[in-house]
Amino acid sequence: MAATDSKSLGALLQAALALPILAIPARAGAVESGEIGVNLLYYREQGLMKVTEPVAWTRLALRDGWEVRGSAAVDIVTGASPELVSNVSGKPVQVVTGASVDDRRNLYDLKVSKRTGEWTFGVTGAYSKEEDYLSKAFGLEAKWDLNDRNTTVTAGFGSSADRVRSHDDPTLDEPRDTKEYLVGLTQVLSPIAAIQTTLQWNRGDGYYDDPYKKTLTFYPTGAPAFAGDTRPDPRNAFIWLTRYRHHVAHAQGTLQADYRYYRDDWNITAHTLEVAWSQTVGDGWTLRPALRYYSQSRADFYSPVIPQPQPAIHSSDQRLAAFGGVTPSFRATLQLASGWRFEATIGYVENAGNLKLGGSGSEFFEKLRAYYGILGMSRTF
Repeated sequence: MAATDSKSLGALLQAALALPILAIPARAGAVESGEIGVNLLYYREQGLMKVTEPVAWTRLALRDGWEVRGSAAVDIVTGASPELVSNVSGKPVQVVTGASVDDRRNLYDLKVSKRTGEWTFGVTGAYSKEEDYLSKAFGLEAKWDLNDRNTTVTAGFGSSADRVRSHDDPTLDEPRDTKEYLVGLTQVLSPIAAIQTTLQWNRGDGYYDDPYKKTLTFYPTGAPAFAGDTRPDPRNAFIWLTRYRHHVAHAQGTLQADYRYYRDDWNITAHTLEVAWSQTVGDGWTLRPALRYYSQSRADFYSPVIPQPQPAIHSSDQRLAAFGGVTPSFRATLQLASGWRFEATIGYVENAGNLKLGGSGSEFFEKLRAYYGILGMSRTF
């Protein structure tokens, strides 16, 4: 392979993204190497929630094919959260009730993998705790490289055991368990193009109600109705994710395109498409503009008002409504010869009913606007 082709392929493979929980480990290179970094995320919704998340992480490539990855993060959540949907004004609107949210979540994860010949085996553990939610998870995966490492087959299993609680109801302590099954294929198509596709099945069982969401509906005649959020106990989902990378050598850039299909037995179907261009400019600089589009259908039991007669399963949480969203973002990265890497990302989120694919979103969906920023620095050694 020519030197230019090797450089193009290296840039292409570095653009690969990690999968949630069942991550595909990076290709093993040096026998001993490492990387350590910190990120700071800031997210703010217009008039609602605000999240600040510092993250510290590390990666260590050890002797004999061993690799260790770990991270620790703190989510600091403040602001107002809609707890009630009421049509007292004539149409259903989200109402912020009670005191502002002030919560903190601690997250930790660790992954250990071992490469043996063309096989890589990994074990992942994760722990997350906040005032009203506790999650413990682990994952197993196997990766097989073949065809001169131009083809990679991946299989994985993940399991999480969660507890749902509420500061409004000290007696609430309900389980929610999820099993994840994943198979994937990564194929190098040429020295400048690669594709990755994965299929994932999630099987969930337990408490899915949101204890903080309520609905108050006034009817033209008769007494009003008041109900808490109630959802089906099981939630099973199918997810198909495909990623394509194409390096354009003469432009010193890489096209990145991702598509994600989601379908669950609550009758939510969702499509996510993201297109980005990673452009090398100057000495060590990379710029990445991106545009993400999202669209979903509503859950069977979603309604902003309580139907008559009142059903046993009902939610007015507009995250279960039919809507669409666009997210433009821009990332700048500086890679220094000393091993230091600096990164900054800004993005904007807008969700609305008329942005749903086909424009047929839920009638009373209230537009959400938010922006976020990420600062990061890391160093290889």
